[in-house]
Amino acid sequence: MVDRVLSGLVVGEGETEQEVSQRIKLKLKALGAQPAFRIIVASGRRAAKPHGFATNKRIKKGELVVIDFGALYNGYRSDISRTRIVGKPTRKQKKIYRIVLQAQQKAIKAVKAGAVCAEVDQAARDHVAKNGFGKNFVHSTGHGIGRKVHEAPKISKRNRNRLRRGMVITIEPGIYIKGWGGVRIEDMVLVTRQGCRVLTKAKK
Repeated sequence: MVDRVLSGLVVGEGETEQEVSQRIKLKLKALGAQPAFRIIVASGRRAAKPHGFATNKRIKKGELVVIDFGALYNGYRSDISRTRIVGKPTRKQKKIYRIVLQAQQKAIKAVKAGAVCAEVDQAARDHVAKNGFGKNFVHSTGHGIGRKVHEAPKISKRNRNRLRRGMVITIEPGIYIKGWGGVRIEDMVLVTRQGCRVLTKAKK
């Protein structure tokens, strides 16, 4: 469902973050769902806030826009984040985006039944740190999701619990630079015996 919402979502220069948020709400409603939590739309410097809820700020050309939302449907919730660019990205924007995407791919590869949550977190965190942005990755790599947005297990560096087959978790590394902006990419994955299956398919 969230994939269908994102596939047709165009972020335009000059519209406000709240206007983008409202369009997401209307698309979810048309599909018979409602927002799973307060929608995040954070553009420009505001994208450096991991929880930059939508405001009346107008989106400008050249800005990164972090969008984070989910659907509540039949009692269950989803969660997805994508980062868009309005216009042509700069070299730095492309570099940061690439690092975050690679970190996410490494964490997803580490997911399987029996894997230690901290080791999944470390797979993403080490890649970000190796590229010089360790201090800018300020939250955990993910969390369980189901009837609540945040459920066990927490995919964090201190959680030594192991993943179990059938769990649904998010993988969402990010880099946030004060005064510049940020990038976060988030997918939900289903833990399987030998790996995981990515449930969200929206383009990255």
